[in-house]
Parts: sequence; structure tokens; C-alpha cells
Amino acid sequence: MEPVTSSPTAAPPRNAFREQQRREAHERYLDCARTVFERLGYHGATVADIVTEANGSRATFYAHFRDKADIAAALFERALPPGAAIYRLTADFPELTRERVRDWLDGHVLGFWVRYRVEIDVINHAIADDPGAAARHYRWITDAARELAPYLVRWTGEQEEVGLTRASLLVLQLERLCYHWLVRGVEHDRGMLLDILADLWYRELVLLREGPR
Repeated sequence: MEPVTSSPTAAPPRNAFREQQRREAHERYLDCARTVFERLGYHGATVADIVTEANGSRATFYAHFRDKADIAAALFERALPPGAAIYRLTADFPELTRERVRDWLDGHVLGFWVRYRVEIDVINHAIADDPGAAARHYRWITDAARELAPYLVRWTGEQEEVGLTRASLLVLQLERLCYHWLVRGVEHDRGMLLDILADLWYRELVLLREGPR
């Protein structure tokens, strides 16, 4: 009878370990970039500031990011999953009413903008300086509009692009208003703006749901 031996725990493949290290370094630079951008602002911050905050090196930074605009866009893209989830909530309304739209705006949309104000601020500065960041930002707008898919089912064939464009403009309008209001600090009466936004979104969602005329 052969002796029973315990099999040693297999070590993770070297490539998997390196990939984990790469992901951890990537996230560390993003976290440090957020800290630096919050403290110094987008234009006041430099790659050197981010590298110092991360206790890293320029070589490591440039192994992950092209430049300051690139890390700003990557930082913003970490906020995209919760941002997309907000727009998906519109499909869960038991009934589409103006009151439910207003509650959604007040309870979910505005909270998102306050929570991710640093990420939103830096991407808005980056898109002014870098065409690549601007293109990535606009793709987010259209991707967010696609989360309104339940309201776009009647927009098919030649009308598909029309429906998506209407939804994209709705998202872009909200994005611009919230940026100037909640990030840049332009003063507005919260109740008044919520009433106006609820009117606009309710009316447009009804039109989208009904489809092309």
C-alpha cells in the first residue's frame, strides 16, 4: 500500500501574479490621481504630483497611462458602471409618472453627481485639452442613452439613430446642467430645477416610448 501524501498547494502562474500586480498598480495610480486632482485641480496637477502621491515612478505611470488626460479619462470611467445603473432604473418604474421621474432625479441622479464630482470635473477639463478624452466622454453619453433601451424599442430601422440621438441629447442636457450646478457651483433653486427636469424627462420618456410619429 502506497503512503498517502498531501499534494502541495499549487503556486499561481507567474503571468497571473504579474497581472494582479499590474491591476493593483493601475488602481493605486487612479486612487492617487483622484487625491491629487481633488487637492490641486486638473490644471494645477502634474504627472509628477501623481507619481509622488503614488510613491511610484514615471516609468510605471507611463506603462499604464499616456498622459494626464488619459488618467483623467480612466478615472472617470470607473464611475461609469454606477452611472449606467442609474439610467437603467428608469426601466423599473411600476408606472411612468412625473412624480416617479422627479423622485428618481432627486434620489439617484443628483446623488451620483455629488459623489463623483471629482471624476466629473477632471474629465470636463480633460476633454477641452485632448480629443481622445473628448471622444471617450461622448461615447459615455451614447452608452448612457442606450440604458434607456426600454423606451427605444419602437425606434427601429431608419429611425433607430433618431431615437438614440434624442435619448443622447436628453442625457447630455442633464449632464451639462448637473456639471455647472453640482460641480462648478452655479447656484440654482433645487426644487425649481427638479420640477423643470421632471417635466422635461417625463415628457421626453413618454415620447420615446410612443415611438416615431
